[in-house]
Amino acid sequence: MSVWNQKMRRSLLAASLVAAAGFAGNAAAQQGAQGGAQGQMPQMTQEQRQLMEEMRGVQQELQQTQRQLQEMEQKAYEANPRLGEKREALQDTIAEKMSSGGYDAEKEFEEMKATVNRFQNSEQEPSQEEIQSFQKRQQEFQRRQQQAFEDPEVQEQANGLRSDVESAMKQNNPKAGQLFDKMEEKSAEMEQLRQRAMEMQQGG
Repeated sequence: MSVWNQKMRRSLLAASLVAAAGFAGNAAAQQGAQGGAQGQMPQMTQEQRQLMEEMRGVQQELQQTQRQLQEMEQKAYEANPRLGEKREALQDTIAEKMSSGGYDAEKEFEEMKATVNRFQNSEQEPSQEEIQSFQKRQQEFQRRQQQAFEDPEVQEQANGLRSDVESAMKQNNPKAGQLFDKMEEKSAEMEQLRQRAMEMQQGG
């Protein structure tokens, strides 16, 4: 499942970088990705407003479904220590694939996380230079992570873990399968709505 793959990517090695997105000034970009073309249509037609309302409704359903799946996933890990071991092994493989040419992915991750925590836990505001430096490091980290996920060994481990986690979730809760199906269905629906929004922008 493509959506589950994306979720796994976010929940593995770069989990703490979700908080870093705000520090790096990526919140607006994320909002734009979730909300389609809202910010670019200051004077919307009735049809466009209806489309935006529909997108918000689907987004809420997606978020609710994801929260339910996350709770089930957490329970699956708690009940199956072996899954945690497999996840750690996958994280180690990803970090190894990301680290080359003197680049230490785990060290870089910890340093970026420390930077985020330093500014989150104080009233000090980062300078523009610090923000730009962090963005550059984050982009390099994400570039290497993306390459790592394209590695056959990583894909094999990730697919195996995903399959085991899904099986455990479905075994623990009969509703898990329905939620996975709903996640895929609503994600496809959101993609169609975004496509319609783009066509409206372009006057199509």
